Amino acid sequence: MAFLTEPVQSNLYVSSSSTASPKSRHVQIIEEHPINHRLEILFPTLLSPQQENKFLKEAFYYKADIPLSYFIERSFIQDYLQKGRVVAQSLGEGIDVSNVIALDGSGTLILNLTKDTYEQLGLPGKPAKFGPDRQRFVVQINLLEKSMIPGKKGFERIKWCFDNTLSDPFPFLISYVDSATQETQKITFPPTFNAKKFTIELNFEKLNDIIFPDMEVIKTASQDDHWRSDIVEIYDWFGMASLRTQRIRLQDNVDPYISIYTTPTPYLSGNGSLLCCTGFIPSSIILFLFKSIFDQFSNLNIPWVALSVWGFKDSPISWNKQEHGHFMSGENNYSFLLWPDGTYILYQALGAYDSYS
Repeated sequence: MAFLTEPVQSNLYVSSSSTASPKSRHVQIIEEHPINHRLEILFPTLLSPQQENKFLKEAFYYKADIPLSYFIERSFIQDYLQKGRVVAQSLGEGIDVSNVIALDGSGTLILNLTKDTYEQLGLPGKPAKFGPDRQRFVVQINLLEKSMIPGKKGFERIKWCFDNTLSDPFPFLISYVDSATQETQKITFPPTFNAKKFTIELNFEKLNDIIFPDMEVIKTASQDDHWRSDIVEIYDWFGMASLRTQRIRLQDNVDPYISIYTTPTPYLSGNGSLLCCTGFIPSSIILFLFKSIFDQFSNLNIPWVALSVWGFKDSPISWNKQEHGHFMSGENNYSFLLWPDGTYILYQALGAYDSYS
């Protein structure tokens, strides 16, 4: 048995830009991270019901038992993949121990497989970058290639493998967003898939008597150690706010023996609103909320907003089809700290098993 000789390091990447900059990556960051299960937006003020309504959007997804052969059916490719973004993530025991399948929203089917399954499958792939050497393999299939039509040699090979060697259905979460409307749309499944529809719910919580760090101290990016320390402390504060911990409440007087956490200084006190969203969240919803923040900044009269997104820890990819694993952590999350003038700071948190980092 092998033992770890050093702690496994997760990574936090920080960048600064403006939505007005032609080099800004904010849309790319959101669109290229397709597999998400949680979102929160923190407002440093109490929103009225009318203001809350500006951030509400109906969306849904499905849980269904889907055989891989369904994804290569001509009707599925023409009716869904060619008309919008389909994102899917299989559910199971986890990417370190079982087969995990995903559809990335741009037509690529990703199979992260155990060695035994890969050898039985019979399709070309490559060794996974993470985990024991040559014990996992990755197969990527572009379902939108022109050769993906019945009668073509490559298609027929894939069809035979999906019909004969990897034919059992997988439990999937799946959503379809139409390109024209940017709305989630219905997917028609055969009855045998046991498909169930779930609504993505967006709910607001009120946070009273909160200590807010002064975000202006990090707005101007710098390379000095003080700015680097402040940027991490404020990211830690985001985590404390997400946990709704008493440590960031004005009247907190916890014994230092229990917790030594203190809010970054300088700070202000006040009330806040937290928009919470869980489920299988398509990038289009996140982009809608990102744009809504800037549409409403002037009406809300607030100095900043923080938007945070969590990816599935057992997803086979993080950003831009980059291979992802779990092992000790599996983070692939990001947060935007946004100011009304378009300036933003982007945090990207990644576990050690992620090739994007």
